[in-house]
Amino acid sequence: MSIPDSVTLKKAMKIASKIERLQQKLHELLGDTLELPPATVIMKNQLLEAAQTPRRRGRPPGSGRKLSADGTPSTSKLAGRPRPTSPSGPLAPAVVRVLHRYNRPMKVTEILIGLEQDNYIWTAKNPKQTLYVRIGKLAGVNKTGEGLYVADGIIPMGIVPEVVSTSSVDHTAPAPVSTFGTDAAAPAAPASY
Repeated sequence: MSIPDSVTLKKAMKIASKIERLQQKLHELLGDTLELPPATVIMKNQLLEAAQTPRRRGRPPGSGRKLSADGTPSTSKLAGRPRPTSPSGPLAPAVVRVLHRYNRPMKVTEILIGLEQDNYIWTAKNPKQTLYVRIGKLAGVNKTGEGLYVADGIIPMGIVPEVVSTSSVDHTAPAPVSTFGTDAAAPAAPASY
C-alpha cells in the first residue's frame, strides 16, 4: 500500500467524518435497529493510523534498485560489508598535504596530479569526478574562488599592488611652472606629419 499525500489524507478524513455524521443522523432517525457496517469503522481506523505515521520525503525505499535477471531486487556489492578504504589513507588528509606542499590555491586537476605524484590509490572508477564531488566537503579544504581550493591556514595570494617608495620623489625641488597661455617664447617643436 502506498502512502497517500497530505491533500488526499485531508480529503479522506473529511469524507470519513461526513459519513460518520450521516450515520449518526440515520441512527437517530431509525433508532437502535440500525448497526454501523464494519467497513466504515475499519476505514476510519486505517485513515487515523495513516495520518499518524510520519511521512517520508523523496522516493520510497527500494524504488531505485535494479532488478536482477529473475526479477528480484539485486543487492549491492557492499551490502553487509564496510566500504573499502584506500591503501594510501583517507582522501582529506592527502588533499590537504598536496595543498600545503604547493602553498597556493589550486584547481581540481592540479590537486589530482599532486595526489598521483604522492601515489594515492583510488578505489573509485573515475577519480577526477569523485574528487570534483567530494573536495568541497573535505575537512581542511576551503574554496577560494571559481574552481580554486586552498588548505586551512594558507592565505590565498592575489595580485599584490606595487609599493611606491617615497625616497624616489624629491619634495624639496620647485615644481615646474607651466607656460601655457603666457607670452613666454617656447622652442618650436618640429612637425611630424
